[in-house]
Amino acid sequence: MKVHRMQKIFCTMLFVILIPVGVTGDLFINDLVLNYSDFSYITSIAVGYHYVYFGTTNGITRYNITKSEWAEPMMLGDEPGSGIIHEIKASFDDENVWVRTDLGVFEYSEVLEYWTQIDQMPNVETHGKHIAADDVYFPPWGYDYLPGGILVDERDRRFPLTDIVDDGWGNLWIGTWGLGAARSDEGGRRIDLLPYGLLQKDIQCLYRNGDVLWISGEAGDSYRTGLTKFNTADNSFDYIESFGGYIYSADDVYGISGNDANIFVATNDGIWVVDKKEKLIKDQFNRSSGLPDNQIFTILAIGDTLFVGTEYGLSIINIYSDSVKRISPTLLSSLTVLCLKQAGENLWVGTNRGAYRLNLETGHIDYLTAGEITQTGSVYDIEYDNGKIWLVTDYELASIDVSTADIKIFPEVNGYGGAGAIAVRDTLIAAATLQGLLLISQGKNRYSQLYTTSDGLLSDNIRDLIFDDNYLWLGTDSGLVRFWYKNPSM
Repeated sequence: MKVHRMQKIFCTMLFVILIPVGVTGDLFINDLVLNYSDFSYITSIAVGYHYVYFGTTNGITRYNITKSEWAEPMMLGDEPGSGIIHEIKASFDDENVWVRTDLGVFEYSEVLEYWTQIDQMPNVETHGKHIAADDVYFPPWGYDYLPGGILVDERDRRFPLTDIVDDGWGNLWIGTWGLGAARSDEGGRRIDLLPYGLLQKDIQCLYRNGDVLWISGEAGDSYRTGLTKFNTADNSFDYIESFGGYIYSADDVYGISGNDANIFVATNDGIWVVDKKEKLIKDQFNRSSGLPDNQIFTILAIGDTLFVGTEYGLSIINIYSDSVKRISPTLLSSLTVLCLKQAGENLWVGTNRGAYRLNLETGHIDYLTAGEITQTGSVYDIEYDNGKIWLVTDYELASIDVSTADIKIFPEVNGYGGAGAIAVRDTLIAAATLQGLLLISQGKNRYSQLYTTSDGLLSDNIRDLIFDDNYLWLGTDSGLVRFWYKNPSM
């Protein structure tokens, strides 16, 4: 084992020495980004010693056999999202992985941690045996199994089995078209789904609750829609699908918030109330419940009170433990409410015509009047950090010190068509633009840097973003990006 490790170290050192100086400018910053997408459509499976590799329509996922847990997705070269994997193979020792894509055939070296394009898929012996689907499998709960290899759910949606590999150790690794990866044992034939990735890849909003990211967005043409629950601490995924119960359509989601018991979801057809423990949509509020409109753009839960931004004003809903709700008269009914943020005893309200401040104790509303900030345009996002309110408007990005009322303008966003959302952590500002992620440092040496698909992002079209302790999470129209903003190479 020591000799093998020394060989790996020597090979890596040799590779680094032999890299031409002119090439280094085109290489990614190591581990800067990691991309997550809809991995539910599996095209091909390969088995190594430690990992099972699943080729999907949006890249490569890996399941650790010995630990019975998912590893992080594999990034394929400098192609964001890695595209459609038509075929995948792995060596016995996981040292090499080969894939065939629309862009050609690529080989991954675990020693070099690098992908290289090659002429054709190698004709090598690999671990495991591809087998056909039997007529006898026991399906997961909520599904039926049809002979020939098709899972059918309660809505009569059909999910064919696309590949099955017997690894020789008693495991059958199964790929499906629409439900992702699954596993069965050779003797029992019980199919267990192994959820991983996004329910739908077009992301509009992110909500962080401890180690959990709640993710959703536009339904588009996604076969399954609803909420993705991503535990970033243990790299696990779960889903709350929107169909069934109170929901009969594939709604678009624009905002997520929560309290101890529930997650509240703003959609184009009212509000979903999601029971966090039971993992189901247990109620829905809409115009028939007393809201001024079904189009909900933003939502914020403060205890048992919901502040709801609608097409026609701000609604306030009090929810009680016995599920009784009371909706107060609508505020700012002539305005469209686009974003909400609590800052101490005040609620800041962004509308299609400027920003307002609602005192939560007195109910008094003030209109923001500041000569440095355009007051008649839309306010798309509001953040509160370190004693400052940050506003993203039609025309600028600005901060207001709540103690001194000092205002600072950040014109850097203007060069990229403005921003749609921001996140702030100490002296670092992250702005979502249509041209990529713009980072602005407001430290001693103020500077800005744009990151795009050329740096590995899934898409330049960023809709939402949120910091945690180590990473910046980006919601895009093509999936979720984990951006290591503390990367020492930056």
